[in-house]
Amino acid sequence: MGLTAQHVETAKWVGAALFYALTSVIIITVNKSVLSIYKFPSVRFLSLAQLLVTVVVTHVLKALNIVSYPDMSRSAARKVMPLPLLYMVNMMVGLGSTQNLSIPMFTVLRRFTVLFVMIGEIVILRKRFSVLTMLTVLAMIFGVLIASVGDLAFDSYSYFLIFTNNILTAAYSIYIKKVDDSNTLGKFGMMFYNSIIALPFAAAIFLISGDYDSVAAFAGWLDPWFCFEFILCTLLGYALVYSSILCTGLCGALTQGVVGVLKNTVMTYAGMWYGGDYIFSWINFVGITISAVGGVVYSAVTFSGAGLSPPRSAKGGVTLA
Repeated sequence: MGLTAQHVETAKWVGAALFYALTSVIIITVNKSVLSIYKFPSVRFLSLAQLLVTVVVTHVLKALNIVSYPDMSRSAARKVMPLPLLYMVNMMVGLGSTQNLSIPMFTVLRRFTVLFVMIGEIVILRKRFSVLTMLTVLAMIFGVLIASVGDLAFDSYSYFLIFTNNILTAAYSIYIKKVDDSNTLGKFGMMFYNSIIALPFAAAIFLISGDYDSVAAFAGWLDPWFCFEFILCTLLGYALVYSSILCTGLCGALTQGVVGVLKNTVMTYAGMWYGGDYIFSWINFVGITISAVGGVVYSAVTFSGAGLSPPRSAKGGVTLA
């Protein structure tokens, strides 16, 4: 019995969802491995490498007519400012928080982004949310606070990094809606412009920081497996955005949101055994669980009106990805 068109569509749907989920999981675990297990000394150099790879890959894909976005111009560059700077700093502090926090706490504390985006959209975009949506967000945050109280590996600098990461992510999410509300640049265009404009600033920060000597002397360069993981790190940031676009296009926002929540839930508990830096306590575990359940309910509430046939594209909302 041959494959029908329905079988092919189902295979594409499942493949896109799995690609997005696996990419999301792998990027966290590989970043954690490079920065915490191998103890790579410079998040600034890793950020610089990721920006460079994004520029090169995006340009090559455009040359091959696989993706499209407007050609480089001064008007487009002016339009996106200051997004590239937010993008660059957010990348650096995000990698820094990945390096210093256990995966469960990193995943849970990132949920503050949802609260910050909600507050920003209410104040700046005049958006309104249902009482049920706000209650589920508060439940998530309540769980995060309990988990933080029971965090035996608490480090103020790490918490500062993750909260800076959350604030910058929220600011980027809100500002991008004002900058590119007509979607003239698209996601690939925004990636290219953000990366190519931020690249010289990231290079200057790396050179001024004095990280060059520690990076050059890093013993891991002689380890083929570390080199493989480092290269993977530089590629996965682009792969994550591509898989997100593919998942939304083939499956819709509903499926992407559900996959994101399920992925985060799995990562939260699997991360207790991976990385070697999670310290168990019952208070922390209960808080993590409350926050995880709140995330699942938030996703259900957010996408409950999407229907059985998800739209081909979606705007707005905060996805727990």
